[in-house]
Amino acid sequence: MRSSLVALLLILALALVGLAACGADTASDVSGGAGDAAAGESLFKLECANCHSTAAGVDLAGPSLAGISAKGEQALHEAIVNPDAELAAGFDKGIMPNSFGKQLTTQQINNLIAYLLTLK
Repeated sequence: MRSSLVALLLILALALVGLAACGADTASDVSGGAGDAAAGESLFKLECANCHSTAAGVDLAGPSLAGISAKGEQALHEAIVNPDAELAAGFDKGIMPNSFGKQLTTQQINNLIAYLLTLK
């Protein structure tokens, strides 16, 4: 479970770095509208999939996110905006950037969470 959370954090960190380079709006809360899983999947594929697999037991630079939906919305949000709060076993602090909460819009975070909730 911890490795899944770290993987999620790494994916989200990469997504934020990519979006920051594109001039994305900033937001640090989840008060936006409901997330769009399809948009979240697209963002995941562009920014997160290089470091996080969605296949069980396949760790890349970050842990696999297979089954991450079991963590729930709040934990996923925390993993995005505060990636060092809880680490997956075998992963150290600072691997995933801690700037996603500022670089991603609230809607982008919600979209990522909506997608991650589909990973049963």
